[in-house]
Amino acid sequence: MSDATESARRSPADTGRRASLVNAESNAYDRGLDGVIALGVVSFALGLLSLVDLVALDASGAALGRSLLVLLAVAVGGIGAVGVASWANVVPVTSDRVRGIALGVLVATAALAVVAFAVDVRLATLLGVIMLVEAAGVLAAGFASRTGAVDTSPDASAGLLAGLSFAVVGALFGGAVGGSLVGFGSPAWIVVALAAAIGLGAVTIFPREDIGSTLPPALIVGALGAVITAALIGVGWQWDPTSIDGGFTGGAVVPLFVVLGAILSSWAAAKCRAGFGARGRQYGAFLVIDLTAALLICVMVAIVAFVTIKGVGYALHGFTIGALSALVLLTPALVFAVSFARTPAGGTDWHPGARHLVRTLPLALVGAAAAVLAGALATGSALRYPFTYTVQVNRQPKVLDTAVAVTAEPAVGSLLLAGVGAVLSTIFYRRYGSLRDVGTATAVDERLRRAVPAAVGALLALAGLFVLVGPTPLGLPLAGTLGLALVAAGAAGAFALSVAPLAALALGDGGATERAPLAVTGVFGGLGLLVATVVLQTASGAVPSVGPAAIVPGVALAGAAASAAFALLVGLARQSVDESLPRRLLGEAGTLGLVGATGFAAIAGLHVQLVGSSFTALGVTISTAGTLSWPMTMQAYIPLGAEPGGIMPAVVGTVWLVVGATLFAVPLGVGAAVFLTEYAEQGAFTAVVEVATNALWSTPSVVFGLFGAAFLVPRLGGDTSLAAGMLVLGFMLLPLVLITSREAILAVPDEYRDASAALGATQWQTIRSVVLPASMPGVITGTILGVGRVAGETAPLILVLGSTLNATESVHVLQGFQFVGHPPFVTNPELLSASASLPTQVWAVIAAGVSGSPSMGWATAFVLLTVVLTFYAVGITARSYFRAKINYE
Repeated sequence: MSDATESARRSPADTGRRASLVNAESNAYDRGLDGVIALGVVSFALGLLSLVDLVALDASGAALGRSLLVLLAVAVGGIGAVGVASWANVVPVTSDRVRGIALGVLVATAALAVVAFAVDVRLATLLGVIMLVEAAGVLAAGFASRTGAVDTSPDASAGLLAGLSFAVVGALFGGAVGGSLVGFGSPAWIVVALAAAIGLGAVTIFPREDIGSTLPPALIVGALGAVITAALIGVGWQWDPTSIDGGFTGGAVVPLFVVLGAILSSWAAAKCRAGFGARGRQYGAFLVIDLTAALLICVMVAIVAFVTIKGVGYALHGFTIGALSALVLLTPALVFAVSFARTPAGGTDWHPGARHLVRTLPLALVGAAAAVLAGALATGSALRYPFTYTVQVNRQPKVLDTAVAVTAEPAVGSLLLAGVGAVLSTIFYRRYGSLRDVGTATAVDERLRRAVPAAVGALLALAGLFVLVGPTPLGLPLAGTLGLALVAAGAAGAFALSVAPLAALALGDGGATERAPLAVTGVFGGLGLLVATVVLQTASGAVPSVGPAAIVPGVALAGAAASAAFALLVGLARQSVDESLPRRLLGEAGTLGLVGATGFAAIAGLHVQLVGSSFTALGVTISTAGTLSWPMTMQAYIPLGAEPGGIMPAVVGTVWLVVGATLFAVPLGVGAAVFLTEYAEQGAFTAVVEVATNALWSTPSVVFGLFGAAFLVPRLGGDTSLAAGMLVLGFMLLPLVLITSREAILAVPDEYRDASAALGATQWQTIRSVVLPASMPGVITGTILGVGRVAGETAPLILVLGSTLNATESVHVLQGFQFVGHPPFVTNPELLSASASLPTQVWAVIAAGVSGSPSMGWATAFVLLTVVLTFYAVGITARSYFRAKINYE
């Protein structure tokens, strides 16, 4: 409803005075209702805070005032940030209703803080008074509409749905009151419940909408507020009905009453604010939905915060990482921050300052963290955050001192370097376009381009020979002679190729891209030849060295330095070029250099990991041990140690469960979705499959566990095993993957298929190149959500995986594969053995109360929650990437 319409809703009797009185009355009426909604929002927040004991219900005086000041600061910060974003056109807020509610929240919170400091009143009593004010405001607004004091457009009735809803609320409260008065053993409480339900339902349905939408919530909210204000239900109140197990306490009931009252009063005030009718129902429904969504978000945040508070101390005990390793881990984030800063942010209607802030803020944060780490590395001073954690020793708690530390050790782990380098090299390669047909290729360049693949093939062939027949075929020591010589020759060739880009810069007379073919051959040829050299070295066991230093990692680091220098020089040359085409080509050349730098660094880490010996250059050490130490996830349980160790076997078991379930369910689910949508005729068969799939997804997880225990376990050796757990979780994941993949494929417009067919593509080519890429965001979203669910399943794993607790050894799935001379020709005893997992360990330690301290159980829950949230983050990132790619293309 527009502001002009709202200001025309008033109808004073004197027509001559109407023009002067309408605006004033409109402002008072609307602002009053905005204030009621704001009070509802504030009481909603206070109810949630008191429910989780962040603010005590019996808090009063200065303690309550300080808590309300904190809430006021949060409100000022949040509303202020939205205000600045609205001013900058980032999130435009043009609705007077939203502005009025925001101002009302600030005024209401400030007023409550003043009252708390001025009057010695407890929070519970204050909340009851707020509910009485809300009820009075809603009731006054309803009667103002009914008497014609304001011009509204109510319907003849609030509606059957509203009547049934209030009837259900009346039945619940009537039953509770009747049961507390006469006892649940007597049928009289049913009579009271029915009377309350009929009364509230009738008051809602039969009067006009303005009364039917305000009187019932006012009665409920007012009654609840009076009960809380009079302390009939207060902090120390407790009700233990004899006919049911358990009881109710004031600490839980009062906040729930407050939250319910806030939702009801806000809904009624929102309908009044919009003038009832269709607009009023829409505004009220939106407000209830917003509050419900806020409730769900608060519950999720509360769960995460609760588990984090309970388990983060134990989980992070002894966590140590070197500053150099942290910098390596931070490099991908720095690359993404730089890429984000280079792209325009927001729309053209944004304020320029807001656009620059959004673009540069991630880079500033990552850069600040990198500066702190670089400072620690340069000064040699460690960063430490000391704290304590509790362990169980002889069933007694024992407090131990620990710290999270960042050391100044100039070392990096080989796996970390190889992993980060491979990720960055892949990212830069994806961004690299092509330098084909750019520059001049000499005869030497062409011969070199043809020779490199032949050399790589020869080295890989020899490595395959050593793998098949051993390092001494026919008793000849080929590995120690020919293998050693070829490894040295391959390393020398890779070094020569790695410096070829710099040679291309020196030899290019027509610019930095004049000898682009030589640069391309140097980077990709050097990487390929060095990878083949590492493979041959691993197969032969020959490690050529100069003194104590191995040649291959030295060549890899030299190649990384040469490629980085090439990228730097090309970047400097690009700064002095204004024409678009040369700048683009120089940008491609710079990206090529970054591919080489990160790729050679990854090869250096890979070599150290495979050989098992560290490598030191210029004071920096690459070692297999590394400087990252996280005892909780990188150690197994230590039964008799001073400290209990960690849960690495459970982490490894969970990872393999998720990997196995994903490998089983995703290909089957996506393939079935493609068949059902693109090939099968839509009819009875597809309808039956859809019904069966939905039924499977809604089946309780314990049923899958029973199926696994009865059907899979006897056929997989007769005992609980990792393979049975993978298959059961795979069966649970399969329906969701099929459902989401099918919906995503169906959402692809038919115009895409028609356009592909018009270009002469076959049906499979259309599916592979058009349909699947367009549906990939939905497929990935469904897969990650399903993986996040199955990663935390406990009931089926107890039945098919067992409940191995505090395991001292992880499963070695990759090392367990063995070739045999009879079917199935490949066996893996590790897959047929039981394994620990995070869900079963959490269940046993916390719920069953066995095997370990509660602190370790909460720490395990924290790690499990981190794993699940990581899956969700990966899914969101992948979905965003594919959506951006589709929009770009």
